[in-house]
Amino acid sequence: MKKKMAMLLAAVMAVTVLGGCGTSQTKQESAQTQKESEQTKSESAGEDDVEIAYGGDVKISTIEGPVTLYLPQSSTTGDRWFASPAAESLGRLTEDGTTQPWLAEEFITDPDALTFTIKLRDGVEFHDGSPCNADAVAWNIEQYIANGKGSEIGNPTSVTADDNLTVTVHFDEWANNWDEVIGGLHIISKEAYEKNGEEWCKIHVVGTGPFVFDSYVAGSSLKYVKNENYRIEGQPYVDSVEFVVIPDTNTQVSAFLNGEVDVLNTIDGTVIQTVQASGFENMGRESANMANLKYVLFNSKDTTYPTGNLKVRQAIMHCIDWDNVAKALSGGLGEASNQFATKDSWAYNPEVKFYEYDLDLAKSLLAEAGYPDGFETTIYTISRDNDTAVALQAALSQIGIQAEVETLDNSVMAAMQKEDNMQGIIIGKGAGQMDFTNNYIRLYSSEGIKNQGIMLFPEDYEEALFGARAAKTLDEKKTLLQKASKLMVEDYALLFPMSVLYNYSFSQKGLQDVGMYEMSLTQWTPEAMYWEQ
Repeated sequence: MKKKMAMLLAAVMAVTVLGGCGTSQTKQESAQTQKESEQTKSESAGEDDVEIAYGGDVKISTIEGPVTLYLPQSSTTGDRWFASPAAESLGRLTEDGTTQPWLAEEFITDPDALTFTIKLRDGVEFHDGSPCNADAVAWNIEQYIANGKGSEIGNPTSVTADDNLTVTVHFDEWANNWDEVIGGLHIISKEAYEKNGEEWCKIHVVGTGPFVFDSYVAGSSLKYVKNENYRIEGQPYVDSVEFVVIPDTNTQVSAFLNGEVDVLNTIDGTVIQTVQASGFENMGRESANMANLKYVLFNSKDTTYPTGNLKVRQAIMHCIDWDNVAKALSGGLGEASNQFATKDSWAYNPEVKFYEYDLDLAKSLLAEAGYPDGFETTIYTISRDNDTAVALQAALSQIGIQAEVETLDNSVMAAMQKEDNMQGIIIGKGAGQMDFTNNYIRLYSSEGIKNQGIMLFPEDYEEALFGARAAKTLDEKKTLLQKASKLMVEDYALLFPMSVLYNYSFSQKGLQDVGMYEMSLTQWTPEAMYWEQ
């Protein structure tokens, strides 16, 4: 029998982020944590006669490559995924949504002093030989601030390197997600940046991880090779990890079934059914942290544009047959969703309504808004979400809205979403999370990095959202976050998920502990992958 390796974080104590001053774990427990992988792997092999083969290569198919590997400028989750074999994060996400130290040894939260302290592991080096010390980590945090992404890490007022292994991040107001936002940072070499420059860092990554950057060909491949000096003894097991860009879905499936790539990740229902019919089992899990939501985002800010009118946005909501569209977009495997929390999340609000599919009501609302004959618009999408755009296009045509679908490169889309007046409707894909407070703030608030140019940010919506971040108890946080979800959908119709589908991940037989979708896209464990003998 094949046995999955016990999770690397099993021995780590939970971080308390909603309480008072406290530490996440003792140093002794932390020191043991990263030894667990080696010990557990050995025990697993002994119990179930699993023979681990050192060596071998792993090729992971992907529809598109990274926008940038210089993460302080990145606006996509995918970039962190692409960089993570080399660039480790300070912490790792757990099933209950807390973040446990990883590259760090200890987190200390002090809400009274408004500080978040990071204790680093001693003796860790970047791949270029420079030390992963307090100066390097403080510099990484400062780069986020310098690149206009301070909101992603809680808007620190300052960062100090207190000694060689201690970094203290200072804030001017309490937030309950310091561990999540700062612990989730992937750390890169300061020395590599200073030596090679920013442009070089966009296509190279120098970190502390189990794999070392080898090569990058835009639109083709991104390859890493084994770090022979990785701090966890015995890992990684495989010799290399390569992301292979295959833009066409059919070609991607063929490559997997023919054994040309080893890992296939997808949310395409047709692909899932095809691969399962060929005898492959899903490695992914149905978890709030592993959900993908396809959504519609409006230009709600510009009142001179049709979607700047609330009645127009509501009309669009009423012209969508949500259940049928969701099934069509997922090959029958997904379901309609009206919020970014999935039903297994504590943040899910069962009171948020769906807009009833009612074409007469939709047409009436359009007429009240001054568009009895509809209007012309553009639906912006990227290739992976083209099916969603086409589905929305068909729905809009029922009420006289003529929409042209424009498919953009991912980097172009990211840049356009920052514009002050992007005229049209955007199709996007969001990641579900157990606690989506930071995701909402990061993407759908006035502090956000993507949509601040075209979204309306009503005062009561932002009060609830930012209040959730500042809440001192989980009950208070839950109440405020659920209120923000309801306001976003019902009162203002700012955006609306069209479907939710959990990530499916398939690997070639014999490849174990890929861990791609064990916890989170950005928190997978490349060091744990191995081929069975």
